[in-house]
Amino acid sequence: MSKHRFPYLLLCIISLAGLQDLFSNERKFAFTYETSVLPKGAREIELWNTDRRGRAYFYRRLDQRIEYEFGVTDNLMSAVYLNYTWRVRDSNEGAPGGAKSSSYSMSISNEWKYKLMDRVADPFGFAVYGEWTVGPDKQELEGKLLFDKQLSNLLFALNAVGEQEWSYDVVNGTTEIEEELIAEIDLAAAYEFTPHFSVGLEALQKTVFINGSLKHSSLFAGPSIAFSNEYFWTVLTIQPQLTSFKGATTQNGSLDLGEFEKVQTRLLFSFHL
Repeated sequence: MSKHRFPYLLLCIISLAGLQDLFSNERKFAFTYETSVLPKGAREIELWNTDRRGRAYFYRRLDQRIEYEFGVTDNLMSAVYLNYTWRVRDSNEGAPGGAKSSSYSMSISNEWKYKLMDRVADPFGFAVYGEWTVGPDKQELEGKLLFDKQLSNLLFALNAVGEQEWSYDVVNGTTEIEEELIAEIDLAAAYEFTPHFSVGLEALQKTVFINGSLKHSSLFAGPSIAFSNEYFWTVLTIQPQLTSFKGATTQNGSLDLGEFEKVQTRLLFSFHL
């Protein structure tokens, strides 16, 4: 069996095994986090698939995560992830003489989320979030401030995100470290047509600083569809890149197709244990 096919097979097996008559901690958005947490003792499996495509050269990328969540207290939850990324691209990034090149990487993550205010009982929901990731050639620390509010059938959510990444490479026998700081704002709204089905919109602005210098900043936005029942919940969001504020590569200066992709699509599927 090809090593690239193993993660897909594993995701299918886990998905089929998890269809049970149980309740889950559902989400309405794929990129934007909400403040809700699992209650103490509850456990959940989430399967992530994020497809990224469309750069200035041939490029495809698939990010997959298998997440095991558990409630520590009624307001505190934690999770562990296994992360897998597969890329296929033009080895010369569009220059003459390039060939198709593929690569993959794996890492593990640990997250913690603590809810301080409830989005229904309080004026707004508020939670803090932290995540640590480690892999063979990188480390990441990520923090989020999460806000949301439920108004009848409308749900609004806002995330303020900061992520510090350290990437390691060996050049001529010397280890080089590249530091990347990412600042991100996520804004989302959804309308619940029924308790089990909602349609919304998510917007994301991502800004990248490399070794202390501002290099890239782009805005993404697109529709989000969520469905849930007593067996599972699922969310799909499609986000095309709308414009670039810094680092544009297209001739009209509107998109950054060097650092980011033209469109990113994320599908989440989850079931309760």
